[in-house]
Amino acid sequence: MAAAGATLAIGSARAQGKAEKRIDTIVLGAGVSGLNTAALLEKEGQKVLVLEGRQRVGGRVFTLLDQPGYPEMGFNSMGEGYGRGLDAAQRAGVEMVDITPRFYGGPPQELWLNGKRLTREEWARSPANPFPDALKASLPGEVVGKLVAQHNRLADFSTWNDPANTALDISLHAFLKAQGLSDAAIRLANDVSPYYGMNAFEMSQLMMEFNDGFIKTQMAAGKRSLAVKGGNIHLPLGMAKLIKGDILLGKEVVAIDVQPGGVEVRCADGSVYRAGRAVCSLPFSTLRNIAVTPGFTGAQAQAVQTLGYNGLTIAFLTVSEPFWLNDGLSPSMFTNDQLGVVLPQRFGADPGQVSGLTVQARGNLAQLWDSMGKEAALQNVVARLEALRPAAKGKVKGAAMFSWSQERFTLGQIAYFKPGQVTAFAKAMAAPMGRLHFCGEHTAEGARGLEGALESSERVAIEVLTA
Repeated sequence: MAAAGATLAIGSARAQGKAEKRIDTIVLGAGVSGLNTAALLEKEGQKVLVLEGRQRVGGRVFTLLDQPGYPEMGFNSMGEGYGRGLDAAQRAGVEMVDITPRFYGGPPQELWLNGKRLTREEWARSPANPFPDALKASLPGEVVGKLVAQHNRLADFSTWNDPANTALDISLHAFLKAQGLSDAAIRLANDVSPYYGMNAFEMSQLMMEFNDGFIKTQMAAGKRSLAVKGGNIHLPLGMAKLIKGDILLGKEVVAIDVQPGGVEVRCADGSVYRAGRAVCSLPFSTLRNIAVTPGFTGAQAQAVQTLGYNGLTIAFLTVSEPFWLNDGLSPSMFTNDQLGVVLPQRFGADPGQVSGLTVQARGNLAQLWDSMGKEAALQNVVARLEALRPAAKGKVKGAAMFSWSQERFTLGQIAYFKPGQVTAFAKAMAAPMGRLHFCGEHTAEGARGLEGALESSERVAIEVLTA
């Protein structure tokens, strides 16, 4: 894109000590929140510079454009209630398409426990089923969401970080125990493949209920899942084209010096940039490794140093023949095996065509895959799939793997709060530190995911403009 060329031109000029352009605000990070912040500030007449450590824009929006079906390694869809997301898509000039049939089409997910397949009926009768009677017919991946939805203690999910809810800031484990689940049931229902956190002990139930409330509002707005035609990465690419100022890629930030009259940002390549203010959209998982002067204090320091980030590693497998037609089973699998969770990608010419398989490892399994190394982990995934599904032998190839925990600019997938952290610092974590401001999905208060990232950009733009 044009910004990449600007990176070389401006970077070399400053390295030679030539005159710098006047910059009102430096935005750190060219993910969705950073790009939208830059656009909002420019709309009000500011001169903005965006610095991005990667050699691409998009942040947690990452599409494998070189693989069939354009599999998504990060953000995959938005609901009909994503007003900010749909507006951003319109401004970026991308086409949104309904992918609901592709997401939810085909036969239901198969359950594989300890190397054996169980139908839903067999699972409900199995002596190995640790769930209470009312949940015996539920598959492991369904239990936590069902219980949180049924027993959400928040009358208004938007009040999740209100100090009045301090007593509710318990662990997911404690909540599930109160619903009658044993430790074995909690491990199977959550810890094998946790949606948030590494396990139920270190996940705040308040955040789970906030997320549940947000999902319910989305479902009330409409049940379609929408994605960008040709891959979600085209959304931030389109947003980047709207920025008038420079977007400099390959600019890994190593130090931020907040001064009375402005902010100075240093990058790993030795370049230095100055502006009246800076907006940091970087996740706290990486911000904690950046030298910030003066240092953070109080609750904000605690947030920067301890906010959790999910482990998620995704493998993409190409398939030469539809082996599931040979063994008569669904290509979708939930396992407690090293294989992880297998999800068919139906992004071929029609919604019924499987263009490949994504395999997800979350929590501790993601750590195990990462410890193996990419090639060994891919080989292991294929081997475990072939062991469970002999019909797949010779028909599946490990094409790609991506770890969010090992990606140096995120060090984790998305932010989550541990028990007590909502109470401790949720309200204080995004407060400006002098001329340094903060945005990003981790600072959102009324939405999650991409919608939360955009919400945070609106808040921080107002902060900067009214400071």
